[in-house]
Amino acid sequence: MIRIPIRSISKEPLEKRYHAVAPLYERILETLYKDVQRILNEGGMKVTVRRRLKSFESLFSKVLKKARQVHLYYHFEGVEPSVVITDFLGIRIVCPFLEDTIKAEDLIRRNLEVVEQEYKGEEYSPHEFGYVSTHIIVKVGGPLEVEGVFQEEILAEIQIRTILQDAWAEVEHELMYKAEFTPFDEPLRRKLSAVNANLSLSDIIFQEIRDYQRKLQQELRTRRRSFLQKLQAESIETASLNSSSDLIPPPAPPSSVPKESPFYQTLDNLLLEALSAHNQQEYARAIELYTYILNRKPKKSIRALVYIHRGMAFFGESNYDKALEDFTLAINLEPENPRIYFYRGVVQRFRKDLNGALVDFNRSLELDPYHFDALYNRAQVYFTLGNYVQAAEDCRQALALKPKIPEARRFLDVIEQKLRF
Repeated sequence: MIRIPIRSISKEPLEKRYHAVAPLYERILETLYKDVQRILNEGGMKVTVRRRLKSFESLFSKVLKKARQVHLYYHFEGVEPSVVITDFLGIRIVCPFLEDTIKAEDLIRRNLEVVEQEYKGEEYSPHEFGYVSTHIIVKVGGPLEVEGVFQEEILAEIQIRTILQDAWAEVEHELMYKAEFTPFDEPLRRKLSAVNANLSLSDIIFQEIRDYQRKLQQELRTRRRSFLQKLQAESIETASLNSSSDLIPPPAPPSSVPKESPFYQTLDNLLLEALSAHNQQEYARAIELYTYILNRKPKKSIRALVYIHRGMAFFGESNYDKALEDFTLAINLEPENPRIYFYRGVVQRFRKDLNGALVDFNRSLELDPYHFDALYNRAQVYFTLGNYVQAAEDCRQALALKPKIPEARRFLDVIEQKLRF
């Protein structure tokens, strides 16, 4: 914070004082900058952080602007009027998404001493657009005497905004404030407002896409866990030697999902609804939705993905013939995808076709030699076939990738007991 008495506003003395105090404030700013970076990094945030010490010309311009306002509205006698600059030290946090600005704000509030906060742009009506940013004033020092002037506290301004909000702020500053638009520029003002509206909408859409992706990934992870859960529950009988149950929580109990007509839904929404039904073990509903998506003839990569999901749903219903058919269709579309061969190999095991399972697990491992599940399941197939040497080798390789899987460790103990006899 810089406090300047109105009677002291003279450019040359102020500029001299500015250059005298600038090194001290630069050091204070650098410390704050590192603190903010640390706070955000520890909070798991990937954002851009910038710092700046207000230039003298910018500072003097703002002092004059505020002095005019103080002179116009000052009515208190006996108190020397002055202007206060709170953004002499500035930090800017630029975030990819809207939700990141909220998280960054929370981290700053919890870790720094906040003096004041303002949400720029919240005064706009739904029909208005303009500068949007969160401004937080934090205390970084004081009381302190700087060049003979007592500063009761040293403040800094932290601005938090999205990438698009930051882009708009930079452009608006150049085009609006520096150019000082006249009333004749109203058509250009409307154009700028339209651009800002598009940027604001883009921020909202980006956040919606991110929310969708997060939910989709959560559903996909749950779907994969449920597939391995069934594999674990119904695998070969080797003294509780099945897939990694410590990493696979039990599936969520069934619950209802919306049974809306899929006709008007997008492929993304259909897939998300199908995955949700699938994860709730509503296999018939999931298969119905997967089939509807396939009937809409999406592009090749989407068809392969949906065949995989529908194959897993059939697997969940214990309809292994249909599951085998879908995984084969997916392989025909993506013959270099190692995970599909693993899925089909699992189905072959459940169909008691151990040789077919070996072929698929072998192909999966040719494409990806570091596939834990393929190694572990091939070890189980070799064990069933009595090939304990190969079973032990596969199990050791699997444990080298995931050494903390207790079931795999116990399985290896059983295999080694077989090898000793």
